[in-house]
This record gives sequence, C-alpha cells and structure tokens, in this order.
Amino acid sequence: MTAGGTRELLLVRHGNTFGPGDRVVWVGAGEDLPLVEKGREQARALGHALERLGWTPDAAVSSALVRQREHLEIAAAAEVPRSVDARLGELDYGAWGGRTTDELVAEFGADEVAAWNERSEWPAAGAWPESRGEVHARVRSFADDVARGALGARVLACSSNGLLRWFLELVPGAFEDARIEGRLKVRTGGACLLRFADGAWSVGFWNVAPDGLDAWDG
Repeated sequence: MTAGGTRELLLVRHGNTFGPGDRVVWVGAGEDLPLVEKGREQARALGHALERLGWTPDAAVSSALVRQREHLEIAAAAEVPRSVDARLGELDYGAWGGRTTDELVAEFGADEVAAWNERSEWPAAGAWPESRGEVHARVRSFADDVARGALGARVLACSSNGLLRWFLELVPGAFEDARIEGRLKVRTGGACLLRFADGAWSVGFWNVAPDGLDAWDG
C-alpha cells in the first residue's frame, strides 16, 4: 500500500513462450515470441490476484516485445493506461539467441554458459551487443522515473528474466545476496515488488508466483 511519497514498482516476468514438446532456446531481444496457452494462463492468474488484492496500477509498462505486451494486455485491468518503454526490453543475447543450451555449451563451453546462468557474468564469446554498464543504465533510468512519480504511485512493469535481476542492484547488497543464494532468476509469470520511500529502494518480495501474492498486504 502506498503512503505519502511512496512508490511501488511491481515487476513481472512474462509467461511461458514454449509448450510441451517445443524446442526450448534462449529468447532475447532478437527472438520475438508470443505467449503459449500456459503463458496466457499465468497472465490471467496475475490479473486475478491483483483484482483480489485491490491493487490497481496507475500505469502498465512493457517493451515492444510481443510476449511482454501480451502479458500486460491480459493481466492489467482494461482501464489501466498501457505504454511501451524500450528500457524494459530483454537483453540481446547475440549469437546465443535462438539456440539451445546444449548448442551453446558445444560451441562456447560449459564455463561460459555457467558464468551467466550461475553468476550473471557476461560471456567472453558470443558477441552480446549490449554491455553490462548499458543494461545497468537503462534499469536505473527507468527506476528513477518511477521514483519521481512520472508514471504514478503504482507501476506494473513487464520484462524478462535477463533484465529483471538487475533491478536488485537498486537496493544495496540485494543483488549479491540473491546471487550467492541462487535467487536471481525470476520464473515465468513470477512477480517482484520494489518500494521507493524516503529516498531509497527496498525489496518487498522477489520471484513470487501469482497464487502466492495473496500473502501480500497490497
């Protein structure tokens, strides 16, 4: 619940883009996949949870990626203003995009793949177009807009797993703690709450499934 100058940023990862039997590949900025039925179910579950809680955002924002826009279109109430913001786009995985993990291990090595999966370290090979610093800059820029109330007191933002983890760096020590504990990854359809009050960000919760939001005070 917001009070005074408090801002709430509810970050969600879009739902599933692969169904049973599909070839599962790395999906970055260059892979513009729609949601599958399971993903649409996850978006509906989020919408139902927010309705039960009475948490109505002032704005719903995503990048132009189909999977993100579709998730918000289903989850957010019809009256909520929607907008597209490129700062919420997924990382561009370069030569890694559209390929399976086994294919990446075969070409680039298990250590390179593990460096990202386990420690969120940029690989030395594979030519990811965007640097870590550039990713940090767009996360901080979007968060600054939320903090100053440019989008309202409550903001629902849909993005993707590769980007969402970097919002933890807004809170001192939160990223490193989550990395050590293996909690950086946000599951498909998962939600995370950040609050801004008294000039600082804090983590309300991280990586909660829609059916777990009922424990949130809204």
